[in-house]
Amino acid sequence: MTSPAFIFVMQKRPFLLLLSLLLSFCALALGWSLLFAQDPTPTIDRLAPPPTVPSPGQADDGAYLFWLNCQPCHGDHGQGLTDEWRAQYPMEDQFCWNSGCHGKRPYEEGFTLPETVPAVIGENTLSRFVTAGQLYAYVRTAMPYEYPGALPDEEYLAIIAFLLRENSLGAGITLTEETVYDVTLRPLPTATPTAVSASINSGDTDIIAIPLILGMVGSLLFVGVIWLWRRQTH
Repeated sequence: MTSPAFIFVMQKRPFLLLLSLLLSFCALALGWSLLFAQDPTPTIDRLAPPPTVPSPGQADDGAYLFWLNCQPCHGDHGQGLTDEWRAQYPMEDQFCWNSGCHGKRPYEEGFTLPETVPAVIGENTLSRFVTAGQLYAYVRTAMPYEYPGALPDEEYLAIIAFLLRENSLGAGITLTEETVYDVTLRPLPTATPTAVSASINSGDTDIIAIPLILGMVGSLLFVGVIWLWRRQTH
C-alpha cells in the first residue's frame, strides 16, 4: 500500500524539483559572490611601524628605529625622499620645502630640509662608504638630520644592522663599536630574505576557502537536480 507521504511527494514533484533547483542556484551564487568579493591583498599602511617579531634581533630593533628616525625622509623602503614616497603623506605634509617648518624660512623649532635625500637601501646605495664602520661613524655624527648625534650608540648600531640586512650585507652578525669596522659593504653570495616578506596566514586561507566550498556545494546541487529532473521526464 502506497503511503500518503509518498503520494504527496509525487504530486508535489515539480514544485520540489523547482525548489531544489532554486536553492542550489542560490548556494552557487552566494559562494561565487563571496569569493569574488574577497580582496586577497590587504591594503598596507606604509606609514605604520614595522611588524613585531617574537624574538627580535639587533636588525629588528633597527627596523623600528629606522621607521622612527629615518623613514620620514629616506622612505619606507630606503628609496629616498621621492615624489612617490611624499605622496603617502597627507597633502599638507607633502610639500616639505615650502616656507614653514622645513622651508627657507623655518619656524623657531623647524629646520630647512635638503631637497635631495639619498636612497640607503638598494643597488648602488651606500657606495661612498667602504666599511660599515665608516657608515656608522657618519650616521652617528650627522643623523638624524634635525638632531645629529642625539641617539644612543646602541641605537645607531641597530640602525646600521638593519641597513646591512636590507642590503644583504654583514652576514647577520651582531654589531659592536669594534666589530662594525670589520664589515665591508660588499654583496653576499646569496641574499638573505627580509622579515617583511608578504605571506597569507591561515585566517586568509579560511576566508578564501569558505566561498569556494559554497560554490562547489551549489554546483553539485545544481547538477544533481538536473539529473533527477531528466530522469523523471524520461
